[in-house]
Amino acid sequence: MSRRRIARLAAIAALALGGALVLPRGVVAHALLQSSDPAAGSTVAAAPTAVVMTFGEAPDPKLSSAQVLDSSGRNVARGPAAAVPGHPDQLQVPLGTLSDGVYTVAWRTVSTVDGHTVAGSFAFGVGVSPGSAGTATGTTTVTSSSASPAATVTRSLLYAGLILLFGAGLFGSFIQSRPPRAISVLAVVAWLMSAAGAIGVVLVQALDTGADLATFLGSGVGRGAVMRVVIAAVAGLAVAVLVARRNRAARWPYGLAAAGGAAGMLVDVLNGHANASGVTLLQVGLQWLHILAVGVWLGGLTALLIGIRGSPDADKAGAAWRFRRLATIALATVAITGAVRAIQEVGSLDAFFTTDYGLTLVAKSALLLGLAGLGAVNHFVGVPAAIRNLRILRRVGRMEVAVAAVVLLATGLLVNLVPPSSVAATSAPPPPPATASGSDFGTTVRVKLVVTPGTPGINTFEAAVVDYDTGDPIPATSVQLRFSPASSSGIGSSTLRLEQRGVGDYQASGGNLSLDGIWKTTAVVAAPTATVEVPLPIATGVPGVEIDAVPAPGAPTIYTAHLPGGATLQVYLDPGSAGPNELHSTFFDASGNELPVQIATYLVEPASGPAAIVVPRQLEPGHFITDLTVTGTTLGADVAGPSPDGSMLHAHFDIPIQP
Repeated sequence: MSRRRIARLAAIAALALGGALVLPRGVVAHALLQSSDPAAGSTVAAAPTAVVMTFGEAPDPKLSSAQVLDSSGRNVARGPAAAVPGHPDQLQVPLGTLSDGVYTVAWRTVSTVDGHTVAGSFAFGVGVSPGSAGTATGTTTVTSSSASPAATVTRSLLYAGLILLFGAGLFGSFIQSRPPRAISVLAVVAWLMSAAGAIGVVLVQALDTGADLATFLGSGVGRGAVMRVVIAAVAGLAVAVLVARRNRAARWPYGLAAAGGAAGMLVDVLNGHANASGVTLLQVGLQWLHILAVGVWLGGLTALLIGIRGSPDADKAGAAWRFRRLATIALATVAITGAVRAIQEVGSLDAFFTTDYGLTLVAKSALLLGLAGLGAVNHFVGVPAAIRNLRILRRVGRMEVAVAAVVLLATGLLVNLVPPSSVAATSAPPPPPATASGSDFGTTVRVKLVVTPGTPGINTFEAAVVDYDTGDPIPATSVQLRFSPASSSGIGSSTLRLEQRGVGDYQASGGNLSLDGIWKTTAVVAAPTATVEVPLPIATGVPGVEIDAVPAPGAPTIYTAHLPGGATLQVYLDPGSAGPNELHSTFFDASGNELPVQIATYLVEPASGPAAIVVPRQLEPGHFITDLTVTGTTLGADVAGPSPDGSMLHAHFDIPIQP
């Protein structure tokens, strides 16, 4: 390759990557919640007249829904979710008059752009804090069925068919002067694959929405589905013309087949992530160019391997040389456009290695590098030898096709995963400050402790010390806090002396809550008449833990916390009503098998009365149980236990008590 050509390619790459850096970070995927009014986990003084939710993509109002539930599970919405005029990315739910309490918004969206279905929930409080009334403050629960095996397979089949159809048409039109009949057969097989994939994508979307056929077809997603089917039919007609042509030397029917594949690619891009961008035309153009280049490279390679079967000759060698030139340009285009789209959709270097989308993209990129290496072997060795020996070209080419099949599966998965750039705004806010209150054994002193932010590390500890009977502040001569871990072993105790800021008001900062988990905290108060100890058990906050609740008629509701590393913690209260109960907890690994946790600790917080640390009995490794007598409307429970690898598994649950 000449220096001038290398310089041109470098300039194009620099311009493309530079454009990626200055483009807006508006590339999103799936109609995920970005913000709401009232905000998730917030407390408002005046009851709102509506809940307004803003999503990363425009949700389809006909297929999306939302409910606003009070603490008893009653829907207090005065109508269905509807689009906000002038704001297609928003839904609003009208409300009646709300009394003080905690309200849970359960939403479900279907993206108008790509048809992905996502559901989630969040809570807000009117006059009270959601965290203090039985809901994990700021915690949102989000589920998506878009990355199912069926969705991945159908997308991969669609892409493979379109790439092969475009490559076969291109090869027959421009690469080989006398393409064999097998290229027409390849075009037919490719069209069948793309048509089956398109129908599969439509069926998966229709089933995910749960809507009836008329509603689905009348929605934006349904119109996109109709477009896919129509283009598949048009491409089928082009392939039929190719097969039925009388003049076998005619090249233009191959061009029709290539156009059909290109049109199918464009329709898929228009119904995908790129069309959700704030700069739609540019992003759609980049994504379409990316897929077209893949069609030239991998679709053309497959056609080449079919076209050069048999003994070497000048026609086959000429086809190999012409394909080599096109493949070089296509590979550079794939790399540049792929880098631009990756930067836009991942958004940060850290997200490449900490998210499912980023890791899948890294794996796909590694496979593409391997493909580029194999392509280089054919570029410099296989093609030059084609006039005498086709074995190297065929052998390496078959390896490329095999690796490409894995790349297509990864691509099918990527399309159905959520890019990190779309979920950055949906991260859960930090938990509220940890609080504890209690009194000494002789009921002379009452202490309320507020720990901010309440997470492991440096915290601010503020204690209010009052007389048990009158509630008047007590002028204590000293207040100290004593800490010892209840859910961990091998860590010694520590103390922290609080400084007096006013009568009965004491504060200090320290790193005494050094580990995640449950802590035995005791306030040692030197009162005017005596020194007393007040137990104040504390659990550190657990930010970002998603909790699913699965109710079942006639059975306890099962709560599942999704912990780091793929582990989960399931908790249920049996029978879940006031009176004697059993609190069960079970730890599971990422594969769904019971995790052999040997020791667990509970911090139980009734709706009224002091919190208490409980050591449950073990039924079997990973499964624990304790007996409780439950009163009130809500039971707060922290469950913590060290995993076999030594890391702490910890989650907080707020469990409603049935009357």
